[in-house]
Amino acid sequence: MSGSPRRVKQKILTPILITLAASVLLYAGACMPQKSEDPNKPLPRKSRAESLTWAKQYTSTMAHYAEVKTGHTFGPFTDFEECIGKNDEVADDGRYTLTYTVYADLPLAAHIPAVRKLRTALEKHADVKITGFQEKNSEVTLYGRHDGENFSLIADTVKPPNTLRLSVSTPCFLPPEAKQQKF
Repeated sequence: MSGSPRRVKQKILTPILITLAASVLLYAGACMPQKSEDPNKPLPRKSRAESLTWAKQYTSTMAHYAEVKTGHTFGPFTDFEECIGKNDEVADDGRYTLTYTVYADLPLAAHIPAVRKLRTALEKHADVKITGFQEKNSEVTLYGRHDGENFSLIADTVKPPNTLRLSVSTPCFLPPEAKQQKF
């Protein structure tokens, strides 16, 4: 790449930040109550440390299923967000969601076979429902959801070239010591 170090860094980081923002927007609704649910229904409790440990283990399992090694130049990314209710309310009781993302350096031609392996394993061994799957040219996108544990995941081709993203997003959790705010 040619250009100033700042411009080179921008060319590399901008696509990554865009894909990270897209995944956060896709899964921001993970803690939004359904229209028929009670907004004051007790939330599941888990500490941020427990959620992060789980997310690291789950993305490691995803990498194992896909037969890839994570540890790309970028990442991992840990993004804790406040839960947003169906009427855009934000509680101040500490409730949160987590999106955890890792990357693998992998030749583009290997993305589709890797994500196909991941898809098969998730459906067979992890009770994950594949909610979206697309192969286009050498690129691939997989979206999945585990209804029982209420988490979402993504495996897809992202930029810079030869980068495969593996990401999980948790439902809304309340820290164990917090008193749940009522709406």
